[in-house]
Amino acid sequence: MARPDLPLKERNLKLNGHLLTPSDIGDVNRSRVIQAFCDHGPLTRAELARMAGVTRATIGNIVSGLIDDGLIAEGPAREPNGQVGKPGRPLWFGPRAGLAGAVTIAPGSVEAALVNARGELLERADRTVGTDADGKAIVKAVASALREACGNSRKSLLGIGIAVPGVCDTDSGEVLGSGPVPGLVGAPLVATVERGFRARVLVDNDSRALALGEKWFGAGRGRSSFASVQTGHGIGVGLVLGGAVVRGATGSAGEAGHTTVVLDGERCRCGRRGCWETIASLGWLRKEGTRRKIRGASTMDAASLADRAGGGDDPAAQLMHSYADNIAVGLANLTQMLSPPFYIVHGDAVGGGEVFRALIEERTRARVMSHMRPTVHVAFSELDQRAALLGAAGLVLSETFQLTAT
Repeated sequence: MARPDLPLKERNLKLNGHLLTPSDIGDVNRSRVIQAFCDHGPLTRAELARMAGVTRATIGNIVSGLIDDGLIAEGPAREPNGQVGKPGRPLWFGPRAGLAGAVTIAPGSVEAALVNARGELLERADRTVGTDADGKAIVKAVASALREACGNSRKSLLGIGIAVPGVCDTDSGEVLGSGPVPGLVGAPLVATVERGFRARVLVDNDSRALALGEKWFGAGRGRSSFASVQTGHGIGVGLVLGGAVVRGATGSAGEAGHTTVVLDGERCRCGRRGCWETIASLGWLRKEGTRRKIRGASTMDAASLADRAGGGDDPAAQLMHSYADNIAVGLANLTQMLSPPFYIVHGDAVGGGEVFRALIEERTRARVMSHMRPTVHVAFSELDQRAALLGAAGLVLSETFQLTAT
């Protein structure tokens, strides 16, 4: 410990970290302005200055550099709203700013897109692969779809983000496990795409990609903490806490669908018993619908279930309540442990509409401690099928601009 009675040169003093150079400070300021756009959408110089607590001249210098670099562009002046002075002109990402290649991989298919920082899918391409395809065939399909989607923009890409249905090492990009697409495990995905496109390639679990898509472009914008929940054939959760996506050691966190909710329950596809996924997925819904002798149960989903329940079918209405309660069990556990105040639901459940959403929210609140109930809110994603592709692009944007979203 340094002794304050000694002359400065004789004290054992150390800095906590390195000093920032003027260049470092400039990069930090640029990142914070870009973070403001990520969190709030288009903003005027005056709004940016108020948010940062600095003068418009200071913001003007940062903004000018971003405009010169083609990252942001100035929009038309806003309509006067009674305020004194000249109406502000909102700044927003340019139409060719932050170009990223985005890929999602699912059983039997690969989809790729060229995405800008506005969240616009400028081009899209897809490929079909066999559900039992090996790694070589999947990687070939990824590269082919990317070439079509990115076209002449390949040299302008900030990078390529790939969302995969499985556990992956986010440092190396290696897929460690994937029940839906086993051919991905050990496939040379990153090395092949990096070599072919001469661009950085980032790989992450598809549920976390959904959360990033919401953080950048959807209902998660401006929220420091929320959970993105994928429903359907399985359950996946992407957690954003304190502005950062929770990944855990080597990307192993977030397998909430495989937390135990029923002791000695049904065997899950992961090999364990009683996982949340065994009571809150389409497999459970169809099996339970068949057991209850509901017509059409073998192909039932949340949308068809809600239609039948709304049409006065009492058994269907009772099943819908059970399905909502089973989804709520896992959300309640997450609330009790981590307390994300906002859940954004994707996939099959969205087809159930507002009645189903309200049921999930109601049952989640009923299963948590009373002081937590007012903080629980459930929303259905409005990004639809774009969410995973936008999230894959968000991987690239977040790392490029050093934003807290990753």
